[in-house]
Amino acid sequence: MRVLYIDPFVNTPYSKKYSYYDDIYEELNKICECFLYQNKYFKDINRPLQESYKKGFIPDIIFFGIGWFNLEKKFYNQNLGLDKIDIPCVGYFFKAQNHLNEKLDFIKLNNFNLMMSALPKCKDYENRSGVKFKLLPLGANPKIFFNRKIKKKYDIGFSGALHDNKHYDKGSFKTINIRRRIQDILSEQKGITAFLNGSDNVKNRINSYIEYAKRINRSKIWLATLGPHEEVTPRYFEIGMSNSLLFCSEIPDEYNEILKDNLNCIVFKNNLSDFLEKLYHCLNNWSECQKIIENSYKDFHQNHTLAIRAKSLKEEFINILKSNI
Repeated sequence: MRVLYIDPFVNTPYSKKYSYYDDIYEELNKICECFLYQNKYFKDINRPLQESYKKGFIPDIIFFGIGWFNLEKKFYNQNLGLDKIDIPCVGYFFKAQNHLNEKLDFIKLNNFNLMMSALPKCKDYENRSGVKFKLLPLGANPKIFFNRKIKKKYDIGFSGALHDNKHYDKGSFKTINIRRRIQDILSEQKGITAFLNGSDNVKNRINSYIEYAKRINRSKIWLATLGPHEEVTPRYFEIGMSNSLLFCSEIPDEYNEILKDNLNCIVFKNNLSDFLEKLYHCLNNWSECQKIIENSYKDFHQNHTLAIRAKSLKEEFINILKSNI
């Protein structure tokens, strides 16, 4: 199968910080023949098509990767003429906190054949755009996130954006500054060792994926909370793949068959009323947690790698092509 893969963020300095842009492309390219088109400045789908034709590449599917849905607002106010070609077009919807209405209007205007997304509100986006949406979670890279058998140094850890509500449109979060409040609670605890590196200042973050993975390895428990619009981020799978306990806030209903409390994670309430109780129970009954860690490690490495996501994408492409015959 040949895929015209449109994504301005693949193989860029930005994707070195957020490797899933590259990982999804690379994994799909292993099982499909992909032509990567990175130029975002085109107003008609025929331009990237002509570039691929010049290379002798005739695509079966056109895929707009997650990077396309992380562009500036102006790129979503255009009709690319997807309805004028006989090649199915699929997209991966991303960053609902940025230009949500404009992105949904773009999807509707261009009449995509299918949209995939890790965001749980796929049914809402489908109703608003009139285009079919399917849940496809992000995953993690098992070559980076695995059991390094490093000695545990911390009881609990977290590193990443705090996602304070003031930085986002109203309604982007069900909770108010949950990561900051968790860090404040943990910083007051005297009987535990915690690695707390959450910050909305990018200068404070761990820029190396390897070093970040090692930090998770060194922690018994690692925190995860939802991103904007309840996005289940790659962090969830990165933690489980690292042989650490996934300790997370309430799970969206759409993910209940993937993330299961007391089976592959421990879930605390969004209002944090049981946060310390559950944390200390885990630390004081660590043997109980070992089974959960083993379950998540096996489950996530078998079912939630980016290679598995690429296979799911290919299956969707095949189904679309079959339905068009």
